[in-house]
Parts: sequence; C-alpha cells; structure tokens
Amino acid sequence: MIKNYFKTTLRHLWRNRLFTALNILGLAIGISACWVIYRIIDFEFSYDAQLPNSERIYKVISAFNREGKESRMGGVSAPLYQGIEEEITGVESVVPVYGQWVNTLEIKRENQAPFIQEDPIHIVATNATYFSMLPYTWLAGDKRTALNAPESVVLTESRAGIYFPGAKSADMLQRTITYYGQDTVTRTVTGIVADYYTPSEFTAQEFFVLPKTAYEANMWTNTNGSDKLYLQFQNGTDVSAKLGQINELDARHWKAFEEKLKNAGNTNALSRVRSYELLPIRDAHFATTVSDGANASKTSKPVLYGLIGIGIFLLILACINYINMSVAQIPQRGKEIGVRKTLGGGTWQLIGQFLSETLLTALVASVLAFSLGRLAFWILDDIIPVGVTPEDDIFLLIGFMLSLVVLITLLAGLYPGWLITKVKTVNVFKNFFATSSTKRRFSLQKVLIVFQFTIALVFIISTIIVGAQLRHTLKADMGFNKDAIVLVNVPWKYLSDPRYQDKQFALLGELRNLPGVDQVAMGTAPLSSGYSSSPFGYAPEGKDPVEIISFKKTIDTAYLTLYQMELLAGRNIHASDTTSEFIINETAAKAFGFATPEAAIGQFIGQRGTNNYPIVGVIRDFHTQDFYTPITPTVLSTYKRNLSSFNIKLDSNSPAQWQATLKAIGQKWAMFYPSDTYQYHFYDETLEAMYKQERQIGKLINLATIITILISCFGLFGLATLTAFQRTKEIGIRKVLGASVMGIVALLSTGFLKLVAIALLIATPLAWWAMYEWLQDFAYRINMEWWMFALAGLTAITIALLTVGWQAIRAAIAKPVDSLRDE
Repeated sequence: MIKNYFKTTLRHLWRNRLFTALNILGLAIGISACWVIYRIIDFEFSYDAQLPNSERIYKVISAFNREGKESRMGGVSAPLYQGIEEEITGVESVVPVYGQWVNTLEIKRENQAPFIQEDPIHIVATNATYFSMLPYTWLAGDKRTALNAPESVVLTESRAGIYFPGAKSADMLQRTITYYGQDTVTRTVTGIVADYYTPSEFTAQEFFVLPKTAYEANMWTNTNGSDKLYLQFQNGTDVSAKLGQINELDARHWKAFEEKLKNAGNTNALSRVRSYELLPIRDAHFATTVSDGANASKTSKPVLYGLIGIGIFLLILACINYINMSVAQIPQRGKEIGVRKTLGGGTWQLIGQFLSETLLTALVASVLAFSLGRLAFWILDDIIPVGVTPEDDIFLLIGFMLSLVVLITLLAGLYPGWLITKVKTVNVFKNFFATSSTKRRFSLQKVLIVFQFTIALVFIISTIIVGAQLRHTLKADMGFNKDAIVLVNVPWKYLSDPRYQDKQFALLGELRNLPGVDQVAMGTAPLSSGYSSSPFGYAPEGKDPVEIISFKKTIDTAYLTLYQMELLAGRNIHASDTTSEFIINETAAKAFGFATPEAAIGQFIGQRGTNNYPIVGVIRDFHTQDFYTPITPTVLSTYKRNLSSFNIKLDSNSPAQWQATLKAIGQKWAMFYPSDTYQYHFYDETLEAMYKQERQIGKLINLATIITILISCFGLFGLATLTAFQRTKEIGIRKVLGASVMGIVALLSTGFLKLVAIALLIATPLAWWAMYEWLQDFAYRINMEWWMFALAGLTAITIALLTVGWQAIRAAIAKPVDSLRDE
C-alpha cells in the first residue's frame, strides 16, 4: 500500500507541476525563515548561559531620577567596588570592569615600522577576580600573578595575534605596548588567554590592572558609564538586603561630600539623585533601557518575540497556501478519488494519500530551504547578529528540519484529506464538490485568504510608516548645518604631550588656506556625539540655588559659524586657553529659570566644586543626540587642550572637487603627522550611523513583506484556479449569451477584491496600533496619515488583481463549446 501511495503521489505531483512547484517554494520559504529566526533566537537567549554560577552573578546598575525623569546607566561611581569589598559581607567576588579610553597604541618592531592601532576598543581595567568568575583558558602566564604589576597587560589570543603575528603565546610574554590616552603608559604583556567566544556581556580583549587607590571624596558623586561592576554573591545570600546595604553605603559617602561643599560655601552642591539596582547577569543583554555605551550588545525581548511571531506567521501562511492549492485541485481529482472509494478505500486511507503527498512535498521543500536559509544569511548579513551561523551542529539542523516537515505534514495535509472523505462516492463522480462549493458564501479557504492578506497588509503598512519615519529623521532640521562637513581627529598622543599641544593649531592655519576648504573649526567631537554630562548650578540673588544636569562640549571661536548655529542673544565665545565663559542652549536657559534668552546674558553658572563663569551667549536648540531623545540642556565652552577634532567645511558649490580637496588635506596632514594614518569621514555618515538599527528593522520588514505577499499570492492563485474550475459551465453559458471578456474577468475578480477589502479593514487597526507603539520611542516622530493605509490597500488590490487576472482571463477566453459539451 505504501508503494502504491508513493507511485500515485509522484504521478500526481508531476502531472500538476506548476502547483507542485508553487507549494514547494512556499513551504521552503516558510521553513528557511523559521530556521534563520531560530538560529537568531537561540543565539540571543544563550548570552552568558554557560557562565558558571550565573544565577548568583549580578550587574550593578545606576538609576537616576532628575526632576521626575528616570534613566538607568550600566556604569557606577569608581570607588564603589572598594567600598563593597571593605564593608559589605556575603559577596563572594567583587569584579570591577572599568573601560579604558585609549586613542592610539604603538608597538615597536625590530627592523620594521612600528605597529600603530588607532581607537582600539574592548580595553578594560580589572583585577584577578575577573578571571576567577569567568572560565578563561590561560595559554601563557599565571592568572594568579598576571595582574599584580601596575603596568602589566593581559591579551586575548586573537588580539595578541594582531599585535604579534606569527609569535607563539609564550614568546609574547614580556613584550611591551605603549598606550596613548589621557596618560602615556608602556605596559608589559604578562598573560595570554583564549578568546571567550560564548555570547556574553563580557567582550574585553585587553586587560589592564585596576589598582586600589585612595579615591577623592567627590568621586562618590560621579558616575562613569564605562565603569561596570559585577557581584557574585555567596550561596543563600539575601540579594535584596545586600542591595539596601550598597545604597546606604553610597548615600553615606555622597552626603559626606555634600557637607564638605556646603561647609566650604559652595552653592553648586547637587542632592543625591542616584540609587543602585542589581540586574541578574542573564538579563543584562535584554536591558535595553540601561545605557551601556555604543559598543554594548543589546537586544529587546519584544523584538525577539516579534521575530518568533514572524516565523510562526510565515510557516502558517505557507501551510495555508498549501491547503488552498490542495483544495483547488480536489475537483480535478474527482474520478481518482471516486475510484479509490469504490474499491473500498477507507477514511484514513484517503487521508493517508494526502498526507503522503504533503510529506514528500515538505521533504523536498526542506532540502530547498537549506539553500534558501544560507542565501538569507548572506542577504541579511548586516541584520543578523555577529556570531550567528547557519548551523553549529548538522544533526541539530536535520532534526529541526524534520520536526518542521512533520508539523507541516499534519497542519497542511489533514484538512484536504478530511474534506474529501465527507463527500459521498456517487457525488464525487458527479463532481458534486465543484458545484456545491459555489453555493457557499462562507468557506474556510476564503477565511484563510483573508488571514494571509491581513498579515501581508500589516507588513505593507509597517514598511510605509517605518520608511517615512526614517526619512524624517535623516532629513529633519537638526538645528545646525551638517552638509559638506568632513571630520578628522587629531592623534591623541600629540594632544596629551605638552611639547606638541600647539601642533594642531599650526595645521589648522594651513587647512584654512587650502583651495576648496570653506571653513575649519575645532572641537571635542561632532555636535551629535562626544558629550559628557555634568551638574551645573546657578545661584540667583535672593532665591534658592538651581541645579541641572547638562551636556557640555568644548568648541573654538569658529564652531558656531561653521555649523550655522543661531545666536538668540549675546555673543560668541572669545579665544581662551582655559574655560572662562559659557554659551548655553534654549533648553538650558529655561532649566535655569531665565524668562528670555536675553535674561541669561551676564549671569554666572558653574560646575560642582569649580569656579563660576558668565553666560555670554544663548543659541537656538539643536539635537545633541538621536531623535529618540528630547533636546537636553547643553553648555558650550572653550578649553584649548580639549580641541581634538578638525571640522572642515568643504566648498558646497564644487562637490566635483571634493576628492582633490581631501587629497590636499591628507598631504598637509602627512607634513605634520607623518607616522599617523590620515582618516576622515563625512558628518552626514555619522548621523546615518545613528539609525543603523532602524535601517535594519526596515530591511527586515521589507523582506517579510515580500515573503508574505509572495506566499499570499500563491494561495490566491490556488483559490482563483478553484473558482474558475467551479464556474466553468457558468462562464460558458454567459459567453454564449454575449458576455464580454472584461465582463467575465470582472465577475471572477470581484469576489477576491472583497476578500482583500475585508483584510484591509482588519489589518488597519492592527498596523496602526503596532506602529503607534513603535513611534512612541521617538521624541520627534511623524504623524500616521490616511494615505499610508490607502496606499497599502491599493498595493494589495493591485497585487491581487495581477494574481487573479491571469487565471480569470484564461477562463474568459476559453471556448464555450469545451465547457458545455457534457451538458
């Protein structure tokens, strides 16, 4: 019997090659999508899953509440780890992981040019407890003593291979590396460890020593986002109680410093606005509300659940497509099914026939899905997280595919088989199924088509709205000019060395004289990045002091002019070696309580523990961050040593000459910094990089939209085929009575357009709600307008007409004699 099933299945699939190909393609798309999504989900949820004692490891989080606005940061105050070590019991390991900023590192080589690495990342300062908590494998050196010396460094195997290519791990020990940053330090390599490849919160590749030190009292009130702290508690420890003790410790030190400031007569003392929280290490990867820096790997659980939903929907759509195609072919198989029933074929034998066809189709689709999955990994390379591969274990892949094949066989094969068993044998020979179906206004097939197009329309609407929001963020007024501006950073090793601190100003003069260069200004970083936050105080006469948290940035006297920033009151800053005056934005002026920009001019403000200086200018608000974040108070000042970035405005009227101008800039650069690489980037590229995630979401939605439309069209094609077959004689009679081809096409298409219209009615509120929730993350967002939904509906109707129209035209141009000869 199995052999007979197999032969019959092959004959049927080959006889209906078009339907078979569409079924295989639809199922393959669904299976491959599920496989790609499964690999991503499995990777994301495996973060720190293999970490020993992960249930007892917590990350310390700083929570802020400033004027009712709450925020959370992954960094802590620098002295906290020592305070916990000395005063809090029940903590098995206190593991500081303090990020280290390095501008450039240099490794001298015999008979070769030195190796120079600019802006190296993943460098931290820690202690021996780090390597006790994490299961690193040591390739060279002793983990008990490697971080004893104050100027030692431990490298991962991959980082060491870059610095010392071809050398054995043992031979790398005692070699030296010079790091240029806030200080210049030459460190000795004391250990090499294997790379920690498990998806993890811990991504450091170079490890400095974090020595115990006597921190200044004010350090307790500072919070550095790059200073991470992890605690491994002893078994049975009441974590909530320990958190209370940690906050008591912090509050005590904060209060002591505030009292010190008040006793010294400083009016810029800031009340404690920070408390600490403990985040389980397994949840750190999903803590998207915690700010952890640009290099942190974060994933939203709702996004992952959305991916799971997309995978499930695509698989269901593929099964629906298969069901519609199978049901569409039942009338054409009436005689075959009738013979089987006449010869005694039972219910489960008939169902078994359909299940065998579904099984074979799904098996072939799974083979194709393997290739489609690899193609998807290539297409989505910039979306799929680094580290996710098509398969780690071939047996896992085979098991996953076979599981989906079984699931698809049951979901897609049972209904068509059950449906045919409900028709009497005599009616099968009379093609009762084909004629009776036309009398039913409601059928499962129509419901499935509506479901398919509802999902497709949700994706189409989402594509339109996400694209509109992204265009808005990239083209909206930032509050300053960003066009034709090139950024070039000064090598930090020269900035930090007093002997060379004026070198960039000599180059500045040379650049301003170059043809094709409109203006040049200097600052710490582009306007939309490179900020640090500090408390600023203002003490109005006869009133209570005002304290705010403000961004601050160092600029020169040409900065405002280059970026075309509008002065609302006052003047530009004057050149100065040190800070002596401030410019603030509108938001800062309002936060300090000034009624107008003019009222702020001449008033004195200052940072905690520093001198107060006058406000000399108020500028129009500009965006200091992305469009997710409201404009915040911002203070600009000048400080000669911090001017570390050239902001070069090219001649916007001659873009064809930009490459020649950039080459000339590089030649001047080589005259001043011959041993350093000349690197530049356009400012608008920096802004676009801020919305990388939104571009990824848009690309993913676009792909999901294409897939859902494609699969939905397969199902619609199947239903159109069934409808045309059911109404063959009706069409013949209408043609004999004079009906036109267009009239018959309209007759056959109207019903399908009604289904799409119903799907649009269902999809519109669903898509509106989903996009409304997504847009709430943007402080500056578009309004959803009626035309976006109308455009989606028009797109779906057009696609449906193209799909149904071909089948309708075939039926309309068929000869009436062929359809009526049996009557």
